[in-house]
Amino acid sequence: MLCLLLFGGVSLAKLICPDPNPLNCYPELFEPSTDWKPVKEGQIIPGGLDIRLNIDTLEREAKLTGNSQPNENGAVIVPEDIMELDEEQNLSEALRYLSKFVDHGVGDSATLLRKLEFISEMSSDSDYGVDTMQYIQPLIRLSGLYGEEGLKQIDDENRDEIRELATIILASSLRNNPEAQRKFLQYFSDPMDFVDHLTAKIQNDVLLRRRLGILGSLLNSGSLIDGFESIKKKLLILYPQLENQATKQRLMHIISDITGDVEDEDMDRQFANIAQDTLIDQKALDDGTLTLLDELKKLKLNNRNLFKAKSEFLEWLNVRMEALKAAKDPKLEEFRSLRHEIFGNPKAMRKSYDEL
Repeated sequence: MLCLLLFGGVSLAKLICPDPNPLNCYPELFEPSTDWKPVKEGQIIPGGLDIRLNIDTLEREAKLTGNSQPNENGAVIVPEDIMELDEEQNLSEALRYLSKFVDHGVGDSATLLRKLEFISEMSSDSDYGVDTMQYIQPLIRLSGLYGEEGLKQIDDENRDEIRELATIILASSLRNNPEAQRKFLQYFSDPMDFVDHLTAKIQNDVLLRRRLGILGSLLNSGSLIDGFESIKKKLLILYPQLENQATKQRLMHIISDITGDVEDEDMDRQFANIAQDTLIDQKALDDGTLTLLDELKKLKLNNRNLFKAKSEFLEWLNVRMEALKAAKDPKLEEFRSLRHEIFGNPKAMRKSYDEL
């Protein structure tokens, strides 16, 4: 039975399936290596290969052309075009291993790690990055972004490294690769839900920086630029939750790369200035806006000399207070305190009450 392997609507390869078990399927096109391999029933042999009949098994076998000779160190010298072909085949094999591991539980953590390490080395090449994006689902599963349900065969001691490698592969495949990014974003019905997972607080700071690297790649290329204001607010809300300085720096780099803000040697002060600019543009007091405002308040109370409230930000607070006053909103008292006691002149608090 000949079938077509599909992923996300993308044709990957023709397979020959001798029985109903999908694990027994194999590619219609024979994939050669430098060693002799048996040619299975129905497989097409590419041109330019060495072919022989194994007299013990009576099977046809093929390998890459035999003009490759060992050098004096015993290493095989292979022409560059053959090496590239072999790399592509090894990448395809490694990606298929990931898919079988995730979908069918076939394999072990140690072998999976080796496959991931090889793919991570190859995925920064733009062509290979596009190929890698055809296996988004297993990579997303292995990255842990959406949990690890059904991946019980991953050893606890290898879990973090597997997550980090899968995330590195996604980030490097997407970096400066519009075609890979297009394929990647087509996988998500709601890309902003994916962003929520990328910016969720986790204990593993190395893994979080890897995830932020994915976000940075998508923003810098313009793929998610339409949602930047919303993404920026999510990042700013995440910032105060972080303790690791390298992770904080990565987060601020992502924002400043888009906004063009000059980086401050004091990241907390830079955060405060960007947070004020972000709040100024907020028309509604949604949960995200109130959370960011609260984080800015905490920073000011912790160090009153760290930053000075911008006049535009104080005016934004004034406008919000007027709207809350007109609506008889109970949040008015809190905003009055923010405007005068926290960010403004505490002596003006009494005058504000007198104007009621």
